[in-house]
Amino acid sequence: MAANYSFSDLRDKVLTWLHGRRLGIIGDSYGSNTSLLVLDGVAVGSSRSGASAIKAIGAMLVGAGSVTVANVAVGDLVELVVDLTALTDVSGSFETTVSVAGHVQQTGAGTAGHVLLFFVKPQV
Repeated sequence: MAANYSFSDLRDKVLTWLHGRRLGIIGDSYGSNTSLLVLDGVAVGSSRSGASAIKAIGAMLVGAGSVTVANVAVGDLVELVVDLTALTDVSGSFETTVSVAGHVQQTGAGTAGHVLLFFVKPQV
């Protein structure tokens, strides 16, 4: 029987299978603070974020620096950053992968004090 998945997908990281190789759990609280529920190789729930990305509020800086974003971990992907004050996508002014736990690095110019909404995808 041929496998229909690659060895680089989430199914190869599953610790416990609940239904063949269709439904499984990743994470055992040792070495990672994230556990995932995986269905057919796709994360459908996370111990840190539920089924969707972490959504957090932060304040923009004038220039490059560190913006505090609760619950993000090193390696998480910054999917979208919205300036709620100006109602614009400012993702280009921020790192795409979290490099410091609890913070997202602002790499470009901004308007100090503008309220930001971060969408961050937890990594395993």
